[in-house]
Amino acid sequence: MLCCEGARGNQVPSYVPATRRINKQAVALNKKEATMQTKKRDLAEIILRNTIFMTVAGWILKLANFFYLIVVIRLLGEHGYGQYATVLAFVGMFGVFFELGMTQYVERSLARGEGTIRDLLGNLIALRLLLALAALLVLPPVALLFGYEPILITGVLIYTGIFVLAAFLMPLISILNASERFDAVASLQVRSQLLGIGAGLTVLLLGSGFLGLLWVGYLVLPLQILMTLQSIRRLGIGPLQVKLQVREWPLLLKAGVPFGLTSLALTFNFHADTVILSALRSSSEVGWYSAAYGLIFKLVAIADGLLLTMTPSLAREHITDPERVRVWTSETVTWLLFFGLPAAVGLSILGTPIAILLFGESFGPSGPVLMLIAWDIPLLLFTAFCGSTAVAVGLEWPAAAIYLVSTTLNIILNLIFIPMYGIMAAAAITVFTDGVSAILFLWLLGGRMQFTRIASRMFRIVVASAIMGLAVLLMSGFNLFVAMFTGVFVYGVLALALRLIDQQQLRQGIAKFRK
Repeated sequence: MLCCEGARGNQVPSYVPATRRINKQAVALNKKEATMQTKKRDLAEIILRNTIFMTVAGWILKLANFFYLIVVIRLLGEHGYGQYATVLAFVGMFGVFFELGMTQYVERSLARGEGTIRDLLGNLIALRLLLALAALLVLPPVALLFGYEPILITGVLIYTGIFVLAAFLMPLISILNASERFDAVASLQVRSQLLGIGAGLTVLLLGSGFLGLLWVGYLVLPLQILMTLQSIRRLGIGPLQVKLQVREWPLLLKAGVPFGLTSLALTFNFHADTVILSALRSSSEVGWYSAAYGLIFKLVAIADGLLLTMTPSLAREHITDPERVRVWTSETVTWLLFFGLPAAVGLSILGTPIAILLFGESFGPSGPVLMLIAWDIPLLLFTAFCGSTAVAVGLEWPAAAIYLVSTTLNIILNLIFIPMYGIMAAAAITVFTDGVSAILFLWLLGGRMQFTRIASRMFRIVVASAIMGLAVLLMSGFNLFVAMFTGVFVYGVLALALRLIDQQQLRQGIAKFRK
């Protein structure tokens, strides 16, 4: 209707001379083209805006979660934290079988306009709910077969019950993600996680142990569901009509397979080492390893805002302008290296004093693990980014194959070497298999990343990181804080001197965000 009205509005009366009619039509056409041009999606602007919203909120959360992690580890100790990490890893590893990638598929479909909320939401919730109930029946007996002690089996049962609530929450979150309302997602994350941190600290101080931490989800998730519903209604997204179409369930399950395989590979890759350690080594060793690995994840999580916001934005842009996706992708790779490589260098030198400072003297064995697994930071950043890019451009099947190869290799090597070398083997294998994933993603997406254009900047980042590492090594014998300050200062100076930061591009990005 609006299109018809617009067409009528551009008509010229027949009594106007032909030359004037042609001129007016040309002017009208030019105005229309100009309007369309101004409305053209600016991929960098959209992703930058959403990333800043997610990153600012993420900084708040990550700062809170960082101190929360330290408090949890210190209060539970290496044995209690090892038990807690075992439950999270076990349920996390097998839990992917009870989601099967459907949520990611629905999110991408909504972002591309390939389906409606009414057609997809009800089916997604129903299938996830059925799978969650199946998980409650399956996972505790599997934990028993693993030889876990009763307290761990109880923890598995408690934590698996969260799947029922997640069956309602995650589809609602996917609606906000697909609509690119990451400001709302960020707000929800801040409120819910701060609530979770407060409740978690309360149960720990009351002496409830790691089982008390697992019960916190039953308080937080219902409130998060209510807040998400409120946000969706306030933003006018929807309507949220639930329509069950049982005949469509096989198609939805099939469509989610490549996403599910990717999630399966990732979760096994992240958690298999912890689960194998829990079956072969003491809970204290699991605690030492998980403390170091958890710290790495906190650092890598800085990129969460970017990775979460880019997938739906790239999915839409790839349909209309693939070349812009190619340019933006190559730029992002250099930024990930800019942050990831110096972090790896610094931690590989200062890992032991940092572990003791954060977690206490009893976590001294975490130091060597942290020094080794620090090199996983740039690899994790790169592979996570490549995975999101592959999904956005329709290469989810090759991405799933890459993750499956890496995960299979990870499990085999862990089963061989963990019995002999324990937590150091787990750390080394993690870095090695993520390196394999990075190489395979280079083969898959290398042509899209235009490495010849960014090779010079990447080389300068490597040089700056090496010089920074030498400075940190020279100062490491004096004081931890002096060494850390020296590293940050030297790298900052080198970043400016070697022009690792494009100041003009940064100013343009800030200007676009302000608009």
